[in-house]
Amino acid sequence: MSGRDRYIKPSRKPYQRKEGFRKKKQFIKKERDVVILDLLPHGHIRDEKPSWARNPLAQVISFPDFVLYEVKYNRESEIKVQDKNTFEYFNEKRKLNEVLRKIDFKDLTNTSKALIQTIIENEIIETEELFINFFNNSTSITPRLHALKLIPGIGTKHMWELLNARERQKFMTYQDIADRTSLSSPVKQLTLRIIKELQREGIKYYLFSKTKRYE
Repeated sequence: MSGRDRYIKPSRKPYQRKEGFRKKKQFIKKERDVVILDLLPHGHIRDEKPSWARNPLAQVISFPDFVLYEVKYNRESEIKVQDKNTFEYFNEKRKLNEVLRKIDFKDLTNTSKALIQTIIENEIIETEELFINFFNNSTSITPRLHALKLIPGIGTKHMWELLNARERQKFMTYQDIADRTSLSSPVKQLTLRIIKELQREGIKYYLFSKTKRYE
């Protein structure tokens, strides 16, 4: 071996992620609104720890990004299912603490699943302007697929009806949409789309939920 060859550094193997690599820690921005879906004072039943050693958990949904989380909560605080406020408020009042993980729809308890449709509908009603802007300004996602057609119940006929109506005059309210088109329940149809995005089965495009983006 020559003196020159002696000092050639061995080539490094490309970096490989180890199995079981921990995902980045989840958090909720302090200005986000959250609604309490369910409270589990003794954690999950499937948790192998004894009940007294489990963390009290709250299942929550955040707005306006529509993401589901499990968060530690203070068992001694006056917190109730369906309470709504900013995450900062809940944290400062020592009601909610550490964000443990982002969860999927299948992880929700029966109580959470029973409440989530009504809670999302209420949010869509309260943020009407945001969703009216979607009806007024949505565009094609691909040459053959318009964003409007991703809403349950909107086919090609309804899509053109909405496009022609908004071309004549922008929609002002959900009632305006119902009065000028055959789309009678825009709030319920938007809700079904958001729930479908939270379920994540067969979803390629996300219109409203950031659940995929936060992975």
